[in-house]
Amino acid sequence: MQRRMETTSTPRGAGIALLITLATTVGGARAAENLLENGSFESGFEGWATTGPVSIGNDAHEGSNAARLEPGSGQTAEVSQWIEDLTPRGRYTIAARIRTTDRLVPPILGVRNGAQIGKAHGWVAIDDENRWLERRFEVHVDDDATAFEVYLQGWQTDRDAVVEFDSVRAWEGRQPPPEADPGEPPWAEAPVITIVPDAGDSLLRNPGFDDPDGGAWALGLNATIETVDAVPTLRLLSTADTSRTSQPLELLLPPDGEWTISVDVRTDPDVVGTVYFTGADEFLVTRSFTNTDWQTIELDIQTGDRWLRQGKLTLENWKNQPGSAWFRDVRFTARGDEWSPTVESPPARTSEVFFDDFSDGTLDPDRWLISGKAWGGDNGGVAPDNVILVEDFDDGEPIIALRLEAHGDLYSGDLEHNGRRTRVGAAIATRDYYASGRYEVRARVAPEYGTCTAFWPFHYIDHRMGEAEYWHEPNPRRNTEIDWEFPTDLAGSDTGNFSFTKARTNSWGGQFGGEGGEHKGRKVLTDEFGKPLDLATEALDGRYHTFTIEWRSGSDLGDEAINRDDVGSVRWLLDGRLVDELHDVEFGQGNVPFRAARFWLGTWFPAAGYAGDVGWTGNPDFDTTAAHIAWVRITPFDEPRDQWVDETVPNLAWAGPDEYPASIDPIESITADINLDGRVDGGDLAILLAAWNTALAEADLDGSGLVDGGDLARLLADWTMP
Repeated sequence: MQRRMETTSTPRGAGIALLITLATTVGGARAAENLLENGSFESGFEGWATTGPVSIGNDAHEGSNAARLEPGSGQTAEVSQWIEDLTPRGRYTIAARIRTTDRLVPPILGVRNGAQIGKAHGWVAIDDENRWLERRFEVHVDDDATAFEVYLQGWQTDRDAVVEFDSVRAWEGRQPPPEADPGEPPWAEAPVITIVPDAGDSLLRNPGFDDPDGGAWALGLNATIETVDAVPTLRLLSTADTSRTSQPLELLLPPDGEWTISVDVRTDPDVVGTVYFTGADEFLVTRSFTNTDWQTIELDIQTGDRWLRQGKLTLENWKNQPGSAWFRDVRFTARGDEWSPTVESPPARTSEVFFDDFSDGTLDPDRWLISGKAWGGDNGGVAPDNVILVEDFDDGEPIIALRLEAHGDLYSGDLEHNGRRTRVGAAIATRDYYASGRYEVRARVAPEYGTCTAFWPFHYIDHRMGEAEYWHEPNPRRNTEIDWEFPTDLAGSDTGNFSFTKARTNSWGGQFGGEGGEHKGRKVLTDEFGKPLDLATEALDGRYHTFTIEWRSGSDLGDEAINRDDVGSVRWLLDGRLVDELHDVEFGQGNVPFRAARFWLGTWFPAAGYAGDVGWTGNPDFDTTAAHIAWVRITPFDEPRDQWVDETVPNLAWAGPDEYPASIDPIESITADINLDGRVDGGDLAILLAAWNTALAEADLDGSGLVDGGDLARLLADWTMP
């Protein structure tokens, strides 16, 4: 933000004080003291230690000097400096200006020896070669340290490259984010998230062209936003090229719906302008106009018997016409039944228990999303067609199970996804977001090597430079991810020894390095007698097991998570038996997440190569396999450290409501089986008695609205004999 300075008469001393104040103010906040000596190298390398081919260059970002590093083959160039008298457990910000002649030889800005976690920033985008760039991140001092080492590095390389550093800074605490350099466009901020609209909302962003840069509109050739009669107006000038502007509709329109798109338009004499709306399956509604005075034209949109995808509104002036077409005030109003995977932005905090046993024979689009994404290397991702509802048995009781199918390298069927017929799995996720809590899945895993059965809360952000969080870590990405994954090896000396008696129990805190600090659990699974439990054998025999993640984010002292007063944890349990646990750190950055996430269940192919095999689950030498899900329960803990923030792209590659699996007839289950363990016994009685005289839905067996003697009678009537 720039402010106009008014000229007034001030005493000479006051003027000097004002200049000092302005010189030490950055982005509206007072700059902190630089803890590094000679950070701009104006005194050469005084205060710095050097290794390898380093020199002082005179093409600096500020002042006269910059550090010039020329790494070579087998020779790393480095400049380093210790910072003393730091506060144990304190947070510090490290910053520098960097430049490289080759993005494949990035300048490395790092901290080591005394930091809680050593960190380094070392990447440059392809368009940023030969430019001075700002780099910064935060680091914590270890709890028994009072110093750490800052280093500037050009790593050994066979490429002919020069890396440079200038304006190296270190400050105590979190600092205000920097701003774009003068003359540069403002840095991008977080994208706007499209959510389910209310009736009457605009289905378009920036419908009045209030943003001179277009906002959500893609301004094509000779497309400008001008002010005409004090009203923002889009001008499309015809030349040898067609001029057009468009905006995609990031929503699905439901069947049997009607909408009207209205826009005020005019043209210069002898010009024909056009407005058209397109969608998938060759959907097209178009209207041309030639009026030279302002008029309102309308497009009537009717979806018929199908959901409309890939909608896009385009405003156009065809090439080789003698002038401009003009547009203002576009109206495209929601009915309220349009579809977006995301309901609210940011996600709504929820403390209600989530439970679904699919007993009504449907997969509810209001509760679940079906993924069409791909990750993990050489595979076809996950396909909506592989999500199926089937009848099954759990401990002798009939159930409806969700089948998550996976197609291996021997698959010969017709299903194709992302250009692949093999290595295609299936995955679903909750539509809502959940933070700390108990996540329970009653399932039997896909019993073939080469595919992974997994259950995991997942959330990620790719911060943009216009967000303060971008400058907190070397990598802009932040993860929340806690995994149950099967099968695996135990790594180390066990690499490649895949087994369904072993599981991965991972936790990615997402708080440093961008990807998060990973707890890489590799555990042997055992039964209630302590013997190895083979989940593949169990699945082939039709036996279900309950997989639990207990995630506690804890709480901090309100000091931006530096110090915890309640240390969080993650516990992985199989049929109630503890398999692995992780406890967070008391200060700084750990591996226990705190951002609310969607909860995923899936079968997918880790196909990036591992220990001589296709992936870390082995080789997918099978035709078809599947995991089966009997029920899912999420019990929120609602802990103080939980955060509810947007993902960067929460709406990417989800199936539409018409791509969900076909419904099947519901199966009547034991009505009094409150805890859903397949039996009516003391466990159910305990829950019922604890809920006595309340309206707890699970224990209100007779639907009277109150847990009382009628419900007790129903439970005793259904009691399961030993």
